[in-house]
Amino acid sequence: MARVRNLILQAAEGVSAQYPCVVTLQRTSRRTKADVVYEAIHNSIVAGDLRPGEHLRQEEVAARWDVSQTPVREAFRRLASEGLIAYTANRGVIVKGVPVTPPAAPLDILARHWDDLRRDPESVPGSDWP
Repeated sequence: MARVRNLILQAAEGVSAQYPCVVTLQRTSRRTKADVVYEAIHNSIVAGDLRPGEHLRQEEVAARWDVSQTPVREAFRRLASEGLIAYTANRGVIVKGVPVTPPAAPLDILARHWDDLRRDPESVPGSDWP
C-alpha cells in the first residue's frame, strides 16, 4: 500500500510541475454486510421495533437481508457484546433490549457540584464570576 502511494505521489509531483494541481488520497470507508445487518438490528432494538424477549433466528435474519449466515453471526456477536441480545442454548438469540444502568459516580458528583454552584455561586473557591 505504501509503495503504491509513493508511486502516485511521485507521479503527481511530475505532473504538478507542468500542471499545478492538488492530489489527495482518501481511504473510503466500506460497510460490510455484517455492518449493515448490525446497524439494522441495533436500530430496531433502540427504536423499540424489536422488543425484549423476542427471538431472532439466524436463518430468518439472513434471508431478510439477503446475506449468508456468517455476517448475521458477526452482527449477533457485536450486539451481544453490547448487551442488546443474549445467546441461549438451543433457543437462539433473544433480544434483551437497551440496558438501563444507573449513572456513573462522576456524573453524580458533577451534578451535586452543579447544584451547589447554582444555589450559591460564591461557594466555588477562587471564583470571581460576577
